Amino acid sequence: MMWKYENSIITEATPEAIWKLYNSVDKWKKWDGSILEVKINGPFEEGVTGNLTLLGQEPLLFTLTEVKENKLFTNTTILEQLSIRMNFRHEIEILGIQTKVTHSVILSGPNAEMIGNQIGPMITQGIPNSMSNLNQLARGDIS
Repeated sequence: MMWKYENSIITEATPEAIWKLYNSVDKWKKWDGSILEVKINGPFEEGVTGNLTLLGQEPLLFTLTEVKENKLFTNTTILEQLSIRMNFRHEIEILGIQTKVTHSVILSGPNAEMIGNQIGPMITQGIPNSMSNLNQLARGDIS
């Protein structure tokens, strides 16, 4: 079973500028307003764990399950009590002189479809706005 949400933007920002915002975990809350705090237990590379606290929520443990510099990263949270795995994937793709950025939320597991339909809209509602903030920060429009 699987549930998926995806949103993309096209920007003039370089992949390197976007990546700098991705791998500076302490800056995630600058572009994602739903984040209260993020801590990572090592360098920004596959297998490293961290804690992410969203506004009004308990801290969630995540693992960087995929990291490819200037291309993509995925942070994964496993919610055993719900029998689901949440993958938050962030992709950067070069389109000529522009850059395509895609953020996806993929829920998998036996309850993924049901849970996705219940909490998916809540966990994805801020993604277009956070991507707009990411774009503005990467282009230097805001700091």
